[in-house]
Amino acid sequence: MFNKLAPLILAAFLLFSIIVPHTVSQKDVRNWNNVSYWSMNPRGVPPAWYGELRGLPKTEWLTGRYEDGKFVYTYDFHYYHAPQDILLIPNQTKSLRLIMIDPDGNRYVLWEGYIPDFVYIGKTIPNLMSIARKKCNPVPHPGTLMLHGPLNVLFVKNGRPCVNPSRKDFLQGKYTFIVEGTFGNLTKNDEPKIKVLGLSYGLMGTDIDGRDVWVGFAYGAKETVLVAFIGGAVMILLALLLGSLSVLSGKVGRAVNFISKFLTSTPALPVAVILILLTGNVVSIPGQYWYFTINPFILGAIVGILLMGNVSRNIKAIIEEELRKEHIESAKALGGNSKWILKKHVAPILMPYSLHQFALAVPGIIAFITLLGFFNVSAGVNWGSIMGGIIIRGANYRLSWWQVVPIGIALGLLAFSFLSIANEIEKRFLKG
Repeated sequence: MFNKLAPLILAAFLLFSIIVPHTVSQKDVRNWNNVSYWSMNPRGVPPAWYGELRGLPKTEWLTGRYEDGKFVYTYDFHYYHAPQDILLIPNQTKSLRLIMIDPDGNRYVLWEGYIPDFVYIGKTIPNLMSIARKKCNPVPHPGTLMLHGPLNVLFVKNGRPCVNPSRKDFLQGKYTFIVEGTFGNLTKNDEPKIKVLGLSYGLMGTDIDGRDVWVGFAYGAKETVLVAFIGGAVMILLALLLGSLSVLSGKVGRAVNFISKFLTSTPALPVAVILILLTGNVVSIPGQYWYFTINPFILGAIVGILLMGNVSRNIKAIIEEELRKEHIESAKALGGNSKWILKKHVAPILMPYSLHQFALAVPGIIAFITLLGFFNVSAGVNWGSIMGGIIIRGANYRLSWWQVVPIGIALGLLAFSFLSIANEIEKRFLKG
């Protein structure tokens, strides 16, 4: 299985992390931690494909047409749940009237008045309650309506309950939305936008802040690979250097040996947090929250340095063991210098061991940066910080599976491929 599956998984992952991040909007990536940027998305909804299976309305922009000084939009409602909200965004004319005509021909005014930037119809409770008194049986309390889907009022049949309606209570068909000016006809340049915030969104849904999970997953692959590979490379290179120098006699050998022992006993997580505080930056989003940000190269170097202690000690032990063998003593007696001995006898052992440790280090580093996510540390957008952020922000794993499962499966497959490679290296080169 190793010869086919593990390399294929690793190759697919590397190709994904190189190619796919370029397909997402860089503006979305730059604003990943800016919650207000994502405010026009539904919050905490599953992927659109899952919504189709469950009869959940998808998130979509409605296409309008200009007719006699007003704009007309058609919405095909064929679902068993009402959307999360409806967003009306004006263009030039700010004072608008939004009218909805349901499939039975009933006409309702959803908004009338000035709109500074945009308006969420689901938050206009007085207007919705006016409609509820005509349609709902029984008429709900405003607070109850707010908690149990205010847009149910618009999409249930007349005379049906608006709180916890059943599937058969919804009126399916073509809904017409008409936008007109309150002080006269609109021009073609006044075209507003209407966005239906459904109960499903895009390829991988949204998180509790409305962020597109696909953006985090796709672009996060790049940052995850970058941090993990930099950390693994730094760990191995410095471990080889310290492990080799610690064998030397004299002050240099004793100093390097002390450093490697110190790193072995150093608690990596708290020290990493302290170093990130010293080398990173605190980003504060007014009215939202704060987080630490650090260059992924610096984060990878910090993690690699803190995790190299045990590997450097093992390399020291390997070199000392090799130098004590009889054939090495014979080579020295025949005039072999240290450089030749290291190249011919020690390097063939150290190279496969180093590759073995690198393969083990990559999934370990990804797990480590996931722990750093608990401290609001972000090296750009990576899977570790996203997973940590999910836990911090209180996502319910059972209900918000689309936030956890894809990254969890990807991390599991990545760990499997590297561990399989490590096991194969150990079997072929390190056990005789």
